[in-house]
Amino acid sequence: MASSAAPDSPSLSDQAYGLLEDQLVTLALPPGSMISEGQLIELTGLGRTPVREAMLRLAEQKLFRVLPRRGLLVTPLNRTDIQHVLEARKSLERVIVYRAALNARDEQRSNISSIARAMSITHDSFEDFLRLERELDDLLDACAGNPFASSAVAPMRSHCRRLRYYFRRRVQLAETISVHSQMARLVARRDYTGAQKAVDGVIAVMERLASSIERGT
Repeated sequence: MASSAAPDSPSLSDQAYGLLEDQLVTLALPPGSMISEGQLIELTGLGRTPVREAMLRLAEQKLFRVLPRRGLLVTPLNRTDIQHVLEARKSLERVIVYRAALNARDEQRSNISSIARAMSITHDSFEDFLRLERELDDLLDACAGNPFASSAVAPMRSHCRRLRYYFRRRVQLAETISVHSQMARLVARRDYTGAQKAVDGVIAVMERLASSIERGT
């Protein structure tokens, strides 16, 4: 008898995580703000157990801080923390693009090239760029086939997207688009050495943005 649930349907915990991660990244839950578990339940429309599981997962990823008897603190942006994120992210992304360049099938390479072309015409559309960046990340992860690297880098990408939202009026989108689309094109061409160097360019852009965070915040 066939199951009534789709095999790839996300669990309630994953749904809660996705909703809350989006609220954190887009600053709907602003850095430094306090929120209660009850408010998160109301925000997601899901039950206590999946919300708590998602909340603890986000706390492990340093996007929330659990303050006993007080609630949850949305982790403030901190220059040192972001620098640590970027240091770790660079190594993981280099692994992912290396394996993606080696392993991607022809159809996947075509899709990566399509994303690169779409990025190049987003111009000043911040939301369109972030959507395409997520699509590229997901596709590179699938091509790389290393679930350990993908799982490890996922929260670092969330921290970086949150940083971009925070400084969205300062982001030099043309430069950001250029380095991402270059990386994608190199992966599509099987140029794993060039793709790894392009990752360094992506991270360098983020490092310059992180330098905008005031020291001690």
